[in-house]
Amino acid sequence: RLSLSQAQDMSARAPPQSPFEALPRYIATSILSYVTSENWLNFRLASRSSFETVHGTTTTTTATANIGDEESESLWRLALVRDYQFRETDDVDYLHRTIKIDDSRSDAFLSTDNVFTASNSFESWKNWRKIDLRIHHRRERGCQCVPTSEKIVGPYFLRAASMWSKIEQWCDDETRSNTLGWEIKTSLMPGRPLDPLSHQTTRVPNAQTSALKAVYSFYSGQSDPRMSVSLGDRRLRRYNPFRGLFGGFQAYHIVSSTMWMEPEFGGFGRPEQEPLGSDDDDSPYLIVAQGEAKVMVMQLGSGQVYFLSEGNNGTKLLATERTTTLDGRDSILRWFEEHADRLHRDFYAVREIVTNDPGQILSSLMRYPTLADTVNCSRAVTRGVELVASALFVPEMGIFVYSIRMRLLAPEDGEGYMSPEERGFDTCQLLSRHWRIGKCPPDADEPLVEEVRGEGVIGSYPLLHEGRYVNYEDVGASSLREKHGSGYFSYQSCSEAKWPGFIEGSLQFRPGSLAEPSGEVFDVRVARFPLAFSQFLY
Repeated sequence: RLSLSQAQDMSARAPPQSPFEALPRYIATSILSYVTSENWLNFRLASRSSFETVHGTTTTTTATANIGDEESESLWRLALVRDYQFRETDDVDYLHRTIKIDDSRSDAFLSTDNVFTASNSFESWKNWRKIDLRIHHRRERGCQCVPTSEKIVGPYFLRAASMWSKIEQWCDDETRSNTLGWEIKTSLMPGRPLDPLSHQTTRVPNAQTSALKAVYSFYSGQSDPRMSVSLGDRRLRRYNPFRGLFGGFQAYHIVSSTMWMEPEFGGFGRPEQEPLGSDDDDSPYLIVAQGEAKVMVMQLGSGQVYFLSEGNNGTKLLATERTTTLDGRDSILRWFEEHADRLHRDFYAVREIVTNDPGQILSSLMRYPTLADTVNCSRAVTRGVELVASALFVPEMGIFVYSIRMRLLAPEDGEGYMSPEERGFDTCQLLSRHWRIGKCPPDADEPLVEEVRGEGVIGSYPLLHEGRYVNYEDVGASSLREKHGSGYFSYQSCSEAKWPGFIEGSLQFRPGSLAEPSGEVFDVRVARFPLAFSQFLY
């Protein structure tokens, strides 16, 4: 038994009871929904029951524990919606999807390997909170003072992780990307916690940077060794200037490849060329990608990505379609997602670049639609000769560049193959071309069609063998240059891009060869393919 003095002494030393201890649980839970999630962490220290309310833990019966878990889960779902802009209608599995910062890695901020499903909403919120603090640690009061339009958006980060996973998979698959995939992936610089306006002395009201932060958290641009080594460095001998993440095209002597740019922290401003027809948003730009005579920029005030060209009167175009619900807020994320989706669906292919150095073999991602894009690419087979055709809108030049690929099918090529006996020849050589080029002005009832006929194609007369070709190129003075190749013989040409339209027609081939014919000239059909303006520009 304790004496009276001992009991009084123990009472004096006991911690005072928190006023929250006396609150019914449902009242405490109701109060929490009106304070910030950050204050919940302070509230949980007030008493044991407060901790149980916030975290759903209890030492009582199983039934009570289940009620506590449900209340805690409900609270932290609210926190995910309120703090990291998930939707109340999102299912539980999606709310629990989050990304862990790997503190053991110093080379990158976030990795697609660290996306996981948390066990509850609090664990999910806690990981988003760590990302939030890491990105906004330069702010004077941390992430508490970040405007709503600049806060991190959890769904944006999950979309960015999915997008980057598609690009990584494409780069890692040599059957699709060849060695170019390795070149592109090794050129990607580690992601970083990007807070572009943390150093700005002049604020940009309602700057839309949430999607930008998500994209650059996994990777942060492509490196360019030409900017960091001397001209005599042997690394430059292996450098491929056409390894741009967003690919490009080759037509005649013009080669274009769009590189993803590293952001210039604290160095924002307008590009050197002031775009014509500028809209009402005069906020600064951040350059995100650059190619031959063109640059892609994100306008910080709206978040919209624009395409700016030096030629064609300095055109300024939307690089992504403008949606009615989000306007430009997630424009840069949709811009990346569209490109990643096209890679994932094999709408693009890696092809060799023709250079002046015959000993130099370089490759690039070509944005001419492939056969996987059934809307924008056509295919026709005539007597075993396959013709594949598609076009690309090139706004910086105001043209459509179209690519024609031809080959004499071999047995392993499948559909359309005919044996030499069935088609009537072993080889055939291109003689001439006939095009019907249709343009569709907005005020015309019928397309305006122009017919074009000519010898060969851009001075070439390829001789097709099964699975290979010999190209005879007119180099002047009545002489031909001979070049051997495998697979498709391809060439590119262009048409003015004043209006959308189409091209169709035929190529004339001579069985045998032009020098030693073995049959009558026959037409090989070129199925109609569209000349279309794209909603996404790269």
